[in-house]
Amino acid sequence: MWSLSSQALMASAALLSLLPSTFATSAACNTTALNTTVGLYPITVENTTVFDVAKATNRGVCDIGRQNLMADVTIIPNVGQTLIIPAEVCEPDNETCLLPNITRTRTCIDGGPRLYYTVNGDTLDIVAKRLNITTESLMSDDTSFSADEVLAPGQYLKVPLCSPSECVIRPFTLEYGVYKDYADKYNTTVGQIMMLSPTYNYSTSPLTGAGRPSLDLPYRMFDSVKQHHCAVMSSVVLLILVIGHYVSVDVL
Repeated sequence: MWSLSSQALMASAALLSLLPSTFATSAACNTTALNTTVGLYPITVENTTVFDVAKATNRGVCDIGRQNLMADVTIIPNVGQTLIIPAEVCEPDNETCLLPNITRTRTCIDGGPRLYYTVNGDTLDIVAKRLNITTESLMSDDTSFSADEVLAPGQYLKVPLCSPSECVIRPFTLEYGVYKDYADKYNTTVGQIMMLSPTYNYSTSPLTGAGRPSLDLPYRMFDSVKQHHCAVMSSVVLLILVIGHYVSVDVL
C-alpha cells in the first residue's frame, strides 16, 4: 500500500502504467489484455475534468468516482489533486453515478440545510439538479447569475426550504461509492449531503489505508403510514438532539 507521502514520487510512473490497453476496447474484450494496474493520476492542468481523466486512462468515470469516494464526478478537480485510477475493466461504467436528466418540479428542499457552498464548475442549473429542484427556484430577485453561468467556488447560495419542517441527520462512513449511491439509498439528494460537508470532494484513503471519511447524511424516515418523509424545517432557531448515533434537527 502506498503512503500519502509517496504519491508525488510515484505519480509519474503510475500514470505511464495507466495508459489504455490495445485490446481491452475491442468488441470481444480480451481480459488478459486489460491493464489491471491501480495507480495515480495527478491533476496538472486547470479545468481537467474527471471525464477527461477517464478518457485518457480508458476507465469509466463512475469507476474512478467510486474508487475516490467522490461527492460528484462533475466537480472539477483542483490542480495539485491526485486521483486513484482503478484497474481497467471490459465494461467501464460511465452512467450509474450521474444524476438523471429529468423534469424537476420541486421549488424547495425538505429539511435543510439552508446554505449551499459552491465548488469548481458549479452553475445554478447544476446546483439545482443536485438538489432536485427547479433552477428558477434558485434564481431569486437578488441573484444576478444566469442559469448556466459558471459560479466562483467558495460562495454560499441560499436554498429555499419547504415549511414547516424537520429533518433527521445520521453520521455515516463513506466506505465506497459516490454521494448519488447514498442519496438513492436514503431518499435524499446529492446537494443536501454536500451542504452538510461543504469542503469535502474526494478521498485518497482507499489507497493510503487511512480511515474512511465520516460525513453527515440527511435522510428520509418511514412514518406511521409507511410513507417517506423528511419533514420540512421552518425558521430561525435550531435545536439539535443527539440520540444514540442519530441526530435530529428540529425548529422550535
